[in-house]
Amino acid sequence: MLPKIDTPTSEHKIASTGKTIEYRPFLVKEDKILMLAMQDGNYQEMVKACIQIVNNCTFNKIDAGNLPIFDLQDLFLQIRMLSVGEIQNFNLICGEDDCGESINYELNLGDLVVEGLDRLPDDEIEVGDEFVIKMKWPSALDLIKGDDKQVSDLELVSDCIQSIVTDEEETLVENVDKEELEDFINDLPIDAFERMRKFIHGMPVLQHTVEYSCPKCETEQLVGINGYEHFFG
Repeated sequence: MLPKIDTPTSEHKIASTGKTIEYRPFLVKEDKILMLAMQDGNYQEMVKACIQIVNNCTFNKIDAGNLPIFDLQDLFLQIRMLSVGEIQNFNLICGEDDCGESINYELNLGDLVVEGLDRLPDDEIEVGDEFVIKMKWPSALDLIKGDDKQVSDLELVSDCIQSIVTDEEETLVENVDKEELEDFINDLPIDAFERMRKFIHGMPVLQHTVEYSCPKCETEQLVGINGYEHFFG
């Protein structure tokens, strides 16, 4: 019988809930998932790969696809650091039109943090004196619906409604017919819909801002590092 390798584990708090989750590094089987997604280069495939890897590496104790997108990215980053180390090299490109100088930059991935948790937008949208719409953050799966098709604002707002509360009852959207929900949203006042969009766009984000001076044109640059395309490799 072949020997079993003792895989180390670590713990991390989920940013949105504060719940502690145990995780392990990714192994050869997860590395294959990463390589295939990187070869494809498609955002949807990258998200799907992250979902599968986070599920695997947290021992299926969470539903990674239904985590808010920033929680999924944060957990994936923690797993990646435990797996292959904290340092990653980047090429930073000067943003000046007549420059475009490329420089090598070494980033400690631990510098990437979830920003915005201290200034969360109101998740309850009051519509007159009639009812309140309770919102939730978009999940990873909400953002990749429809292969290569951008999710519309209407679809995203619909997916981010958790419940509708009146004086008499609270109705969970998961129990509402899709067409009925779409009609409900289409009949909302514009200002209510805009507040719902504002909640979504105020979602926390995993990122790190790099400040540097271009060695060629000496222009001060600010580069935001975030998302799968930046720390996936």
